[in-house]
Amino acid sequence: MEPNRIPPGQLKPLIIAGALEMICIIAGVAAWLATDRLIWIFIGVLAGLGFSLPAVITLIRERKGGDDASR
Repeated sequence: MEPNRIPPGQLKPLIIAGALEMICIIAGVAAWLATDRLIWIFIGVLAGLGFSLPAVITLIRERKGGDDASR
């Protein structure tokens, strides 16, 4: 396996987290357009990070654990 390639089993949670993050950002932009308050965009970004950041941390831990097991 190539070192930079993500296996399909680890890729699916990242795609789902990315989609949920985009939904949060879009909702933040929609709220901004409705209220003219810029804070809604920041809230959407922070809410989206609640989905993508844990997925990325899990990916890094799994890949690091897999590297340690192969040595």
